[in-house]
Amino acid sequence: MRILIVTSLLLYVLVSCNKSNIVDKKLCKEYNIEQYKFCIPNNWVNKENTKYDSKNFLFVNKGDSIVISSGVTNIIDDPIVVDNEKEKQTLLDFSNGELSSKDIVIYKNKDFDTSHSTYLKNYYYYDKINNIDVLLIFPKKQEGTIGAIFNKETRGNKLSIYCNNPSIETQQTIKRILETVKIR
Repeated sequence: MRILIVTSLLLYVLVSCNKSNIVDKKLCKEYNIEQYKFCIPNNWVNKENTKYDSKNFLFVNKGDSIVISSGVTNIIDDPIVVDNEKEKQTLLDFSNGELSSKDIVIYKNKDFDTSHSTYLKNYYYYDKINNIDVLLIFPKKQEGTIGAIFNKETRGNKLSIYCNNPSIETQQTIKRILETVKIR
């Protein structure tokens, strides 16, 4: 009798898990780039784009866009940091309108700011997702980039997934997308 109950319970759990996977597949579509596969929610429109040296996807929804690229993509913010207001103004004048005041940061305490990355818009940290090395990127404030670079520190194909200045809803979507990335 005990074996029958345990077997029934195990069968119920397996069937329940299988049903949840079917529901997930109905809510998202699986895509492949190089050796990676990932799942994008169905309410995001795919605007596939191919470059010479990499394959890219652009997914759009409600004013936000998520970029997914197989090539080397530099999504790490690298602000221009100067020592004073005069130097900042000189750069703005010299840039002929290509830079805005937001692009240039003035050191408050050069040693402290550099060692603590206070002038960066985003937080960066290394982790693993589905046993793949990944550099995760999250905005410090409302403006910034959320995303990840998979296999950043290794040779071979990399995968970048990111969105600039996303809404709260899009931030949650990207986190769910990152959890689906796997190597085929």
